[in-house]
Amino acid sequence: MRIDAVAVRKRKPLSLTSLIDVIFLLLLFFMLSSTFTRFARVEISGGPASASAGGAPPDVLIRVDDPAGWRINGQTLAEDAAIAELARLRETGAQTAVLLVRGELTSQQLVAAVERIRRTTQLNLSVAR
Repeated sequence: MRIDAVAVRKRKPLSLTSLIDVIFLLLLFFMLSSTFTRFARVEISGGPASASAGGAPPDVLIRVDDPAGWRINGQTLAEDAAIAELARLRETGAQTAVLLVRGELTSQQLVAAVERIRRTTQLNLSVAR
């Protein structure tokens, strides 16, 4: 009885060149087909760089870092009452406001305050350190 040995085939080494080409094409496809969304922007204006320190003072000073509430021209008010006070000041002729950034104010609190002030009043708002 004869037993034939199974012929073992040697495999060729796998070439990675075609794999790299496929990965590059997929990368190119996803980069070109993706959409880039724009996040909502909040415009923050500080004065022009050439403005002198002796310019006209602002009509309203706002600080939002106080735990008790916002400070409008030195008067501490709750946030809703502060917005109502800003609207009242705007109706009486105030044009400009400066939001002072002091203390432990986070960037999220700053953006929320700027959005709320801009949404409810027509004051020209600047942010100062």
